[in-house]
Amino acid sequence: MTLSTDSAAQPTPSDESGAQPVPPLRREVLVAASPETAFALFTAHIDRWWPMARHSVFGGDAIVAFEGDRVVERLGDESSVWAEVTAWDPPRSLTLSWHPGRDDSRATDVSVSFEGVDDGTLVRLVHSGWERTEDPAAAAADYAQGWQGVLAGYAASLAGATPDTETGTWYALVHTPGPALADGESIFAHPTFAEHFAFLGRLQEQGLLVAAGPVDPDNGEGMAIVRVLPEHGDVDIEHLANTDDQCVAGGFLQVAVRPWSVRLVG
Repeated sequence: MTLSTDSAAQPTPSDESGAQPVPPLRREVLVAASPETAFALFTAHIDRWWPMARHSVFGGDAIVAFEGDRVVERLGDESSVWAEVTAWDPPRSLTLSWHPGRDDSRATDVSVSFEGVDDGTLVRLVHSGWERTEDPAAAAADYAQGWQGVLAGYAASLAGATPDTETGTWYALVHTPGPALADGESIFAHPTFAEHFAFLGRLQEQGLLVAAGPVDPDNGEGMAIVRVLPEHGDVDIEHLANTDDQCVAGGFLQVAVRPWSVRLVG
């Protein structure tokens, strides 16, 4: 479901079946609020920003709330427990045993931290425990897309806007050298870097690209600014940045997709 990035997967040993473990999913978003406000909105006021129409058990008319040590969705006389709180340290962090629409024996782990920074609060979410699900890879892939939209809506609610304002929903795609690049090798000289340019060209053709270029050329770092307007429809920037860019998909670049709360456009 972030805002912002998957960690680069490090080689891990396979289990007894030969399948590779699915690494934790990591997302982060910078919000324009103090850690106290960010924590309170995430927990006590989750009903204000959670997209119930898209991500719920009973649909858009239901409500969700933290009720003691549980997260519960309700619609009339019906209820569904989404999670149990397993760690609670306001306004620094919380951890949930997460199983919306599923039995708690299939619960995964969601940890959220709130770190105060100069521009507000950096909210980091780590979702792990995929081995407890029936299809770990499919579950992780589903949440990889879902958390992006959920956290973007959360950040927008703290900015006093919705993601579909007339200025659009903005993202900064921060690129750094990936694990497939040999030590000391320049990403700019690598043959697959042409695939990155091709990806940026496709974004430009779709009217999504605002600007792109190197930020720290000596270290192979660059950035692309993307804006999604209502007329673009439902665009999953996280998915595009990780799969359509073959330089990223091949591991020669890494990308961190950061939702950007734009306040002023010239």
